[in-house]
Amino acid sequence: MNVGVSQLKADQLKQNAAFDDLARLVQPRSVMVVGASTSIGTLGHTTVQNLIEHSDFDGDVLLVNPRGGQWQNRPLYRSIGDVPAPQIDVALLLVPADSALAALEACAAKHVRYAIVFTGGFAELGETGRQAEQQMLALAARTGMRLYGPNCAGMTILSPRLGLTFSTEFRNDGRDNRLSRIGLVTQGGGLGRSLMQGNERGVCFSRWFSTGNELDLDNADFIQWLAQDPGTDIICTVIEGIKDGERFVAAAQAASRAGKPLIALKVGRSDFGKKAAQSHTASLAGDDVVNDAVFSQYGVIRVDDLDEMLDVASLLSRVGVQRLKRLCVYSSSGGAGVLSADKVGEAGLTMASLDESTVAEMTKHAPSYAALTNPVDLTTKALVDPQLASKCLLPLFNDSGVDAVLYPITSNYAASTEGMVRNMLEVARQGSKAFVPVWMSSRRGQAHDLLVAEGFAPIYSLRNAMQALKRISWYAEWTERNDGQDDTPVQPHENASVVSLPCNETQAKSLIMQSGVRSPKELQVHTATEAAMRATAIGFPVALKLVADGVLHKSEIGGVQLNLQDEAQVRQAFEQIMTAARTHNVPDNNIRGVLVSEMITDGVEMLVGIHRDAVFGPILSIGAGGVWVEIEADVARCRLPVDRALLEYILDSTRVARRLASHRGLPARDRSALLDAMQRLAVLFLSLGDRVQSLEVNPLVVLDNGHGVVALDAVIE
Repeated sequence: MNVGVSQLKADQLKQNAAFDDLARLVQPRSVMVVGASTSIGTLGHTTVQNLIEHSDFDGDVLLVNPRGGQWQNRPLYRSIGDVPAPQIDVALLLVPADSALAALEACAAKHVRYAIVFTGGFAELGETGRQAEQQMLALAARTGMRLYGPNCAGMTILSPRLGLTFSTEFRNDGRDNRLSRIGLVTQGGGLGRSLMQGNERGVCFSRWFSTGNELDLDNADFIQWLAQDPGTDIICTVIEGIKDGERFVAAAQAASRAGKPLIALKVGRSDFGKKAAQSHTASLAGDDVVNDAVFSQYGVIRVDDLDEMLDVASLLSRVGVQRLKRLCVYSSSGGAGVLSADKVGEAGLTMASLDESTVAEMTKHAPSYAALTNPVDLTTKALVDPQLASKCLLPLFNDSGVDAVLYPITSNYAASTEGMVRNMLEVARQGSKAFVPVWMSSRRGQAHDLLVAEGFAPIYSLRNAMQALKRISWYAEWTERNDGQDDTPVQPHENASVVSLPCNETQAKSLIMQSGVRSPKELQVHTATEAAMRATAIGFPVALKLVADGVLHKSEIGGVQLNLQDEAQVRQAFEQIMTAARTHNVPDNNIRGVLVSEMITDGVEMLVGIHRDAVFGPILSIGAGGVWVEIEADVARCRLPVDRALLEYILDSTRVARRLASHRGLPARDRSALLDAMQRLAVLFLSLGDRVQSLEVNPLVVLDNGHGVVALDAVIE
């Protein structure tokens, strides 16, 4: 996306920050189809069919085709201007890309409120398409008309039925009467259609919005609408790129406030995927570690593939939000039970310890050779005696130490399997526990179809089942942790907005010290003699560091000398640093001298960094610091602003946080001072505004409890 489109989009989003209510889009009184066709099999014909024959739409249908004529008994107007309507709620555009702008201008003259542009061939194809989009967006901003698309599959609502789409599959959507309360937002049409066809396995969506290039209306608009929709309980979204992080966060928060889980599949995680996303819908995939951190912070359940999205959405719709960590595996196959136990452990879940009364009750009915610990294995006896399964399943559903009962179905033995499934469903429908059937056989059949028909959509692998249980448990814990909490904006430093921005380490540390984060004892010098004198005053050992404008990584050019024990070493180190600076072509005018600093030899080295992400804005990073920061790769992140509770949570998600506690005779470190420093640095960064792109303190040494923290190095850009 070029700068012009980006700025225009940003201005448009600011104007629409409160979100459009979309009332006349989802419940239109009039719909105009531009590009309607009488030729069977064309997109223009299918779109009209979907609206007239396969929707429960009783509003005005206005059809436009330059040839004129009739579509059945309805007139085809030769131009948009010929349509006899003073205003129109929705226009569907099936026109070539080079005719789209003219069609939109005519729509604006007819006071069209929403224009759905199905046509592709815009920003996803290059600069010419981006320029066309810029003109379309300028028209929308000038007239107040909202744009949906371009390059999209339109909108599907199944209760009541309304298909503003060219898909031939709309006529089949929801026809099996298995409607759900799950909403879906996708950019692309192909992945969205794949999810919609999940109804074949018992996972149904009642609303689907395919947003395409998201020139104006984007996924945040529809997530927000679904959050307010009384017919929706769960929201799923497939995202190729997020163009406005603030609006996405606002929509995610709306879903959270409404008690509606938001499940997201973010594609474009790899470099290959990012490139593909750019060519598909002109989307910027963004930094995936930032996406991951933001999703986690705002309670977005992130999944990795379409089947996982179907599994999580289906299970959530059936069992609701609850912890599902203590599992009981119930099977007629010993091998399946062992394999299930392996997968439970790999997922970080636990095998439930069954109460003695549970085992005693099962013993009354099970054969003597059955395994009645967890996993429960009734052997093949359960296949020939379907009643046995229900008698032994009921005690498990009554066991307070069990969160969910996992039922791996390894094979399809026709009537035997069907009978066993039928009896188990009778118990599962009455129980308060989550019942998770896993269909492991490649052969479907009546038993499989019975699970689907009764609303117990099976999961198709043990691995996927564990992942779904793990995702739902995570969301339940997130909900508990964030119940009643909101982000607390941090207050900017009063004077930070007027200070000069630092050009080197000394200036950066000075600004950080004003915010309450102290540096070691240190002095800036200009000669070797002065360095030796200052080192003696500070006390040995000392460190020497180059101070030069624009030199960020001093150690990489030999600009750092550590653990200097006397004046002679200091003099030698000073000369080595100056020689290294000249060797690496650091301009003399940029060299400000050398910093003589006390050596901090004890403490835990941390990294605290903040950068301005292109999508989500200020992102704080905390983790293991020092020279091994890239190797350790132990960093957690969150979006600013945040409250102290979230800072504690992300700190505890790092491995290095364990080193802050006392361990094997080592003293506890000043965790509270570290959290104070994180808050103060966040305040400073936010107060500096858009002038600053990043702030990094590395290492920030955490001293013994009660002794605070010390910033050994700092960079502000």
